[in-house]
Amino acid sequence: MEDRSERKTEKKPIFVIGSARSGTSIISKAIKLGAGIYGYNEGHLLPIVAVLVKEIEKEYEKKKHILDKKGYMIAHTNQKEIEERIINVFKDVCEGIYKDEVWIDKTPDLGMIAATPYILRAWPQSKLIFAKRRGVECIISRTRKFQNVSFENHCKFWKQCMEEWLKVRESLKGHYIEIDQREISLNPEKVAKEIGNLLKIEEEKIKRIKEVFVNQRPEFTGGTEKTEAIEIKETGWTDEQIEIFRKHCGEVSEKFGYSETSDYYM
Repeated sequence: MEDRSERKTEKKPIFVIGSARSGTSIISKAIKLGAGIYGYNEGHLLPIVAVLVKEIEKEYEKKKHILDKKGYMIAHTNQKEIEERIINVFKDVCEGIYKDEVWIDKTPDLGMIAATPYILRAWPQSKLIFAKRRGVECIISRTRKFQNVSFENHCKFWKQCMEEWLKVRESLKGHYIEIDQREISLNPEKVAKEIGNLLKIEEEKIKRIKEVFVNQRPEFTGGTEKTEAIEIKETGWTDEQIEIFRKHCGEVSEKFGYSETSDYYM
């Protein structure tokens, strides 16, 4: 008869993802301080999972014409089994570091967004918080923080993160919420409740998360967030920069309902 005490407890990690300068830091900090959940400042390990598994997928797709030919060794292998072994290597590494049932990982990175379907295979009970921010404010903030990166590359990176999220989120239903950084400042109680509902935590912890949002503001561009957003013409960008922004970010901005006006949303 199976000894129940030796059953492995299924971990329930929390992943905070999104483009840099979109609120990932304040969200993860609020969960750590408010809910008492441990995590490092940032993760950056799990994007490697997507790199490896996507390569396996590509190779098997390229060789699909020989997968039914018994004279080839690859025909005697199971793609999904190999993928699961790779995924479980990273699962074991993480669970060797994090001993608790629940832990938090913040990785503001394109690769991490791409890795989320594989992460869900590793931890079926995991939860994800996608931090987002309108391109205008995000790119203003990125250019101030990372001055060695070109304006165009900042635009490309924001676009790539947002587009990648649109690709993967359908496969993550029931496991995620989206939080706009602007809402943390304007509606901290509402955002705290959304996080609490996702994580199924006690009311007292939700209140503490709200207090972190109120007392430790995210790194907003230009200070405290105002009801009126920044008009694109008021950003100080040149006409050429506005054209670059629209070229890379215009289409995906519309998909998220973002405007270029002081209304923030369309």
